[in-house]
This record gives sequence, structure tokens and C-alpha cells, in this order.
Amino acid sequence: MSAFKFLESLYEKYNNLSKAQEDPVRFLHCFNDIRAREIVGIVSSSLAFGRVSQIIDSVGKIISILGDDPVGFVAKTSAETLMARLDGFKHRWVGGCEIAGLLYSCKTLIERYGSLEGLYESCMNKHKDPLAGFATAFRSESFCDISALVPDLSKKSPCKRLRLFVKWMVRSDNVDPGGWTVETPSNLVVPLDVHMWKIGKELGWIKRSTPDVKAALELTEAFKTIRPDDPLRYDFALSHVGMEGRGYDVVLLNLKR
Repeated sequence: MSAFKFLESLYEKYNNLSKAQEDPVRFLHCFNDIRAREIVGIVSSSLAFGRVSQIIDSVGKIISILGDDPVGFVAKTSAETLMARLDGFKHRWVGGCEIAGLLYSCKTLIERYGSLEGLYESCMNKHKDPLAGFATAFRSESFCDISALVPDLSKKSPCKRLRLFVKWMVRSDNVDPGGWTVETPSNLVVPLDVHMWKIGKELGWIKRSTPDVKAALELTEAFKTIRPDDPLRYDFALSHVGMEGRGYDVVLLNLKR
């Protein structure tokens, strides 16, 4: 079996809603409104580190606060109330203050641009990598330091969690719900997590010695040789193979052919 056919078979196996339920992307599928999905997505992706069960538990607590109308909640809630509602929240080293700051940034940026997609579109016109401006805008509008959630791309971060957010919003299949139209899947960069880093290094697709933004770009270029229209098509499946801890050797064997 060729590498392409193997990846396609892996995609078919993992591209379903039951697998999405095992991932923080599950929360985005609960909202049809794109602006609500944006807010839920930025929260879910920002907390996407640590054990998956812990991530889902932490995101679930925040979604219960946002309620059925995340856009309305964020629009009408003050910084002080956000702080009070999130008092005591903890996800590893991230506390309620950082989440409140992230949501307050959503509030001000949506007021200014109409949506987070509007912000992203504005950044597309000003930056080679739109996420650089996108991340800067979020950090600038927060009333507290949210660099633990939104990194500075100038420091060569692969920006895994923000790239995961954009992937969720741009790609559309049974796992990634999509909704944005200003960007195309062909322009996306791999959200470089530990599993994709390991696969990329063992296959020789990543030459870099550190998992930085250039490593993410190297891996993206490798996937573009397989699917130039959709280089992140196999990201979910390969990451989950790594998380499950089984079938990994089979993946490497088939991709080395």
C-alpha cells in the first residue's frame, strides 16, 4: 500500500464524530453559530495541553459558564464579572484570571471586527503569517498576561494551539466543523504537538533539532507533497494514533515506503 493510500485509510478510520468526542473539538460541534464556535474554539484550543480527559473536563467547566449563548455572554459580561465567575478555575498552570483575560479579549475584538474571523482577515492583509497579528491582538486586549495561552510568534513558537484553533475553523469534515471562509485549508500550518513532532522526526520530514515554527513549516511542506490542497487532512488521525499508543510502528512502516 502506498503512503497516500495508507494515510487515506487512516483518515477514513478517524474522521468520524465518535472520535471527535474524544477530543476538545467536541465542544465546537455543539454550536451552529459561527461566532459562538469561535469563542468555544479559542477556549478549547488554548487549553489543549495535558491529558485529554483533563482538557475536556476543564473546557467543559468553562462552557458551562458561557452557556448556550457564548456570544451574548461575552458581549454583556464585564471584566470584573468574568474574574468572579472564573475564580478558582485551574487547568495545570493556567488559572481563572488568564481565561477571563482571553474571554475579555474576545469581547473587545468581536466588538471591533464583528467576529474573530474578521480579525483574522484583517491580519491576513497586514502579516505574512496572519497568526502573528492575531496573537498580538489577543494579548494586547487582555487585562492580564495571557502569554501562557496565546504565545508570541516572534519567539519562534510553533503556536500549536492557535494553529489548532484555525484548523478547526477552516477545515470542514466530520471532525473539524469549519465555518470560516476567509482562509483555505491549503494555507494551514501543522499544529505541531509532541506526536506530530515524533512522527516528523522519525520519518526525516523534519530536519530541525527543536520543535519550533520552522519545524512546523517543514512538516507542513512534507504533507503538501501528498495533499497540496489540504496538508492538515491527516493531522487528527496521526495525533490520535500517537495518543492512543498503539499502531504507531505500523504508521511509520507504511509511511517509510
